[in-house]
Amino acid sequence: MYKIFLFFFCFSFSFSQNEKDVLFTVSDSPVYVEEFHRVYNKNIDLIKDSDQRDVQTYLDLFINYKLKLAEAYSLDLHKENAYLKELNKYAKQLQNSYLTDKKTEEKFLKEAYERTKYEVKVSHVLIRYSESDKDSIKVIQKLKNFRNDFLELNIDNFNKKHNKNNEYIVEDLGYFSAFKMIYNFENVAYDTQIGEVSLPFKTRFGYHIIKVHDKRPSLGEINVGHIMIYKSKENSVEKINSVLDSINKGASFEYLAKKYSEDKNSSFKGGRLNSFSSGQINSIPFENAAFKLKNPGDISEVVETKYGWHIIKLYSKKNIQSYEEIKYELLNKLKKSSRFDFISDSFYESLLTKYNLNYENKELKYFDSIVDNSLLNANWSMPEGISDKTNMVAILNNTYSLLDFADYLENNQSKNPKKSLYNVLREKYRSFLNLKMLKIYKDNLEKENADYRNVLNEYREGLLLFNLMQDKIWTYNESDSLKLKDFFNKNSVNYKSFESDKGKIIGDYQEKLELEWIKELKLKYPVLINKKAFRRIKKMYSYE
Repeated sequence: MYKIFLFFFCFSFSFSQNEKDVLFTVSDSPVYVEEFHRVYNKNIDLIKDSDQRDVQTYLDLFINYKLKLAEAYSLDLHKENAYLKELNKYAKQLQNSYLTDKKTEEKFLKEAYERTKYEVKVSHVLIRYSESDKDSIKVIQKLKNFRNDFLELNIDNFNKKHNKNNEYIVEDLGYFSAFKMIYNFENVAYDTQIGEVSLPFKTRFGYHIIKVHDKRPSLGEINVGHIMIYKSKENSVEKINSVLDSINKGASFEYLAKKYSEDKNSSFKGGRLNSFSSGQINSIPFENAAFKLKNPGDISEVVETKYGWHIIKLYSKKNIQSYEEIKYELLNKLKKSSRFDFISDSFYESLLTKYNLNYENKELKYFDSIVDNSLLNANWSMPEGISDKTNMVAILNNTYSLLDFADYLENNQSKNPKKSLYNVLREKYRSFLNLKMLKIYKDNLEKENADYRNVLNEYREGLLLFNLMQDKIWTYNESDSLKLKDFFNKNSVNYKSFESDKGKIIGDYQEKLELEWIKELKLKYPVLINKKAFRRIKKMYSYE
């Protein structure tokens, strides 16, 4: 059964009519040489049996596949609600993987992977800043003036000299690698040399300078458990030392964690924490002590953090994996990080090029005249008289009017009191245009993208034939066990007993039914082979 099912999915491809050379017809429906080439080349490396590599054998299987497909369509299985629901669900999932700039995505994935190999040790100065502030030049200059002292002084002495009133955030961030900080902060950290201080740069939090203290090979990922006692509790030092003494005398770490640890998020699990890498937890002393443990089962001495006293147990350590092993994990992180904004922007830039558009629009001047500051407070109401005849933008054969954009504007408001009305209006138009371009791109994806079309058709036809085989062959033994028993009696010489060989008996019986069924289909749907085209194929794929 599995082999049959796999074959359906391997062979499910859409008809391409770019190649005019017909290989064969099924009831006058053409199957083109191009489709056979594509299917054969995709699957040939998966075939170990040299007999099945034979082009004639492969053609026979391909014809049988097309016969079953013709029967499925004849029975209107493609119109069933359950089938359509499952197909639409898959199509939406598949579509998402094509709504990105693959080259840019791969570039960011490889960059992230290279950065996971190394960790940087960084401290920084942050001056908070928002768009409504008017003194960004002063902030930048102040940070420039800080650079030399931040390079020469430790954090305590720097704060004594420049930050007595705690106006700024000055922190030692310890070691971190890719995805632990927002992307532009990470970029500066990796681009700055050891022992240097960066120029001022901006993030959504404000303006920063950073100092890079060290770069080292990644320590990988670690899994530990801990027992924690809050420092604020009376006799906390005596209590944590007593627990450590019990562990050293042979008591179960996990039992004592459940009984004494005051970290209620982990105590019920025997103290076990989720795996983490450098920079992922907000405690440098804890992280340092954890990574110093060498072998699974090792127990730390008492560790002090700002949260309390800890005893740490090592469960496992894992080194950096290969790119291929970690690629999909990185992709998931990529989609959740600020990096993905760059990939998204790149994708929309490609759509602008495709549809010969840009984010400038002369009609925005009209909206400058009718939109007031109420938009910044998310309570703008569309005035009467906006034209639904005047075009705002046209994409392929789709036109969107001034009224369309005004309606979008009214229904997609958000509070932006610190931004300028001019900028907010243009951000909204950018979002409006992206939305419309994306819809049109998705609507035309199957027609325009051969790879998407083929993959979707692979699933479409594979699902269709799976349902057909379920109805016609695979569930036959469940509804008619007497015929199965009769098959066994006629072929008992091939089996030990009905019970011990039942699985093989069912498989052989289903194969017999399928062969008989194929004969019926060949009578119902006549097949005519283009012998000249097939001779060319045989010559091309000769393995002699």
